[in-house]
Amino acid sequence: MPLSPPDTLSDIVWEGELEAPTMMKGAGRSRLTASLGRPEVWRVEDALESHTGQPWVPPLGDTRFWLVRLACTLHPPGGSEVILEARQELALSAADGSEGSVYAFSLFPEQVTAEEKHAFKASLGPKLKFAKAELSGGSLGVDIEYTKVFPVITAFGAGEAYPYWLFQPHSAAPLIGSQCVYAVVAVKGNCTGQGEINLTVTVDNKLGPLRLGLPRSAMQATRFELAAG
Repeated sequence: MPLSPPDTLSDIVWEGELEAPTMMKGAGRSRLTASLGRPEVWRVEDALESHTGQPWVPPLGDTRFWLVRLACTLHPPGGSEVILEARQELALSAADGSEGSVYAFSLFPEQVTAEEKHAFKASLGPKLKFAKAELSGGSLGVDIEYTKVFPVITAFGAGEAYPYWLFQPHSAAPLIGSQCVYAVVAVKGNCTGQGEINLTVTVDNKLGPLRLGLPRSAMQATRFELAAG
């Protein structure tokens, strides 16, 4: 199943102004607007097997895996503000509250720099690890056409329940536009997995760095489920 990046963020679950924490609202007013796309979710066995018709054997027998794509848009800030960095966060948990049952098995991209190409080929292999290369002919896996909009991207938290991607600008490219990232999420046993996405952005305004986040009203819209069956 080849995956191409969406041309636009059409299925938006939240869009609006990011807010400063209550105790920081006196530090200056920012009118930075962002958008979050609806998480796209595929069962890994469907994504891999549809590529060649070959059966896929999970690397962990009692665990189900999901391929998740997240996307966000950072709109140009107003006035003289500059976006210093942004974080796309994914909080994973089990509906029954069991610890360690739901976690990020692998993340993509792990690291891309400002010097790398704007568009490149990547893949997800049968061991559920991502690579910056196409699959060889007839191989089991998922081909990914990836577009790097944000200049520098670094992933943190593989193997953990709270992974995130750090987005940073470059001297020649500001941190604006739409960017997607991928995670393979592992769900142990028959529990139902839950995900919640978050976005935090640090801007430099006339009073110094100011960290902004989603308002409380956005929390319900950013949750999704990884259900058994």
